[in-house]
Amino acid sequence: MTVAFLTQYYRGLGHSQRIKFIAEELGKVEKVIIMDQLFQPPLSYTVPHVSFLKDYKLSDVNNMFQFVMQEDLINFRIHMFVKTIEEHKVKTLVCEGFPFCRHQFAHEYLRYFEECKKRGIKIIISIRDFPWDEPHDNSLQDWVLYTQNIVCKYYAEKILVHGDPEILPLYGDRFRHANGKQIIDDIKDKIIYTGYVCDSSIKKHDKKNNNIFVSTGLNKEEGMLLFKHILKVSNKFKDYNFIMTVANRYLKTGNKKKDNIVMVEYIPNLREKLVDCAAYITYGGYNATVEILKSQIPSIIIPRQDGQKMEQFVRAYTFEPYNYFKVMTNQELGNLDKVLTDVLENKPNKFEYNMDGAKESANEIKAIHNK
Repeated sequence: MTVAFLTQYYRGLGHSQRIKFIAEELGKVEKVIIMDQLFQPPLSYTVPHVSFLKDYKLSDVNNMFQFVMQEDLINFRIHMFVKTIEEHKVKTLVCEGFPFCRHQFAHEYLRYFEECKKRGIKIIISIRDFPWDEPHDNSLQDWVLYTQNIVCKYYAEKILVHGDPEILPLYGDRFRHANGKQIIDDIKDKIIYTGYVCDSSIKKHDKKNNNIFVSTGLNKEEGMLLFKHILKVSNKFKDYNFIMTVANRYLKTGNKKKDNIVMVEYIPNLREKLVDCAAYITYGGYNATVEILKSQIPSIIIPRQDGQKMEQFVRAYTFEPYNYFKVMTNQELGNLDKVLTDVLENKPNKFEYNMDGAKESANEIKAIHNK
C-alpha cells in the first residue's frame, strides 16, 4: 500500500521542495508517490512522481489563477486525483498546507478529502512552521481560521508542523474577531512538531570564493528596490561578485555582467553553491531560511512585506536576536553596505534547534500509515 504526497507547484518551489525531502526519506522504507496538483517543478525526484497538468507549460500561462480555475481543469484535476489514488492503491495521503491556504482551491481539496474518506485513506496535513497564508480578502480571515479547524478535525489523523515549538510555536496568523490561541488549542491534540525540514546532506559553510548570491526575484516591487540598492553599494565591494537571479518572465535578460554584478535568469543547484560563497541575500521563505540555518551561511534576510504576508517577517525577526543571520526591511536598505560588511566579517551562530524534520516527519507518517 502506498503513501501519496499531494503538493501544488505554482511559481516557486516552496512546499514542493519540502515535500521532496520528506517523501524521499520515507521512500527508503515505504512505497511512495508524489502528486503535483498543477505543474512539474524544476526538481528531480528519487520516488515516483505524477503531475496533473503535465501537458501544460507554466511559461505559456498569462493569468495563472484564471487558467487553473477553469471549470474543465478543476474537474480534470479531480479526475486525475481519483485515478492516481486508485491506480497506486493509496492508503495514506500527506497533504501540504492547510486545505484553505488558497481559498480558491477549497472546493477541490474537499473533493480530494471526501474521495479519500470514502476509501478509508488516512489523511495527514503537512505544514511549515507557520500556520497558513491568510486570504487576500480580509472578510474571509475568520472563515479560513475556523473552517480549516473543522476540516482538519473531520478529515485529518494528524497535523505535522515542520518547526520547533521552543523557538516558533504554532499560533494564529491574521484574524478579525477570532481568538488566535483558541484556534490552535482547538486542534492541539492533532499537532506533532517534527523539527525543520531541509536537505540533510547540506555541508557546513566553508568560504572558498567571493561570490555573493542575491536571490529574491524581481517579480515584485520589493525585488526591484533591492536591485537598485545592490547597484548603489556594489562599488564598495569591488573584490566580490554579486550574482543576482532575475526571476521575471517578462525580463529576458539572459546572462549579463556589469562591473562586479552578474544578472542571471536561473542559478542551477544554488543550494550546493551556497556552502562556499561569501554571503547570501534572500527573502525569508522557509526553504532558504532552513538552508541558511543548516549550513551556517553568512546571510541577510529581507522578509517579504508585500501582499500582507506575515510568515517571513515573523520568522525572520523571531530568529534575529540569536544572530543566525542579519535581517533588514525594505525601509532599512539604505544601510545595506554596513550590514553586508558585518555579515562578511563575522560568522553566524550555530542553530541549536531541531533540524531533523525530514527524518522525523517520515517516521511519524510511517507510524500512522502502518497503524
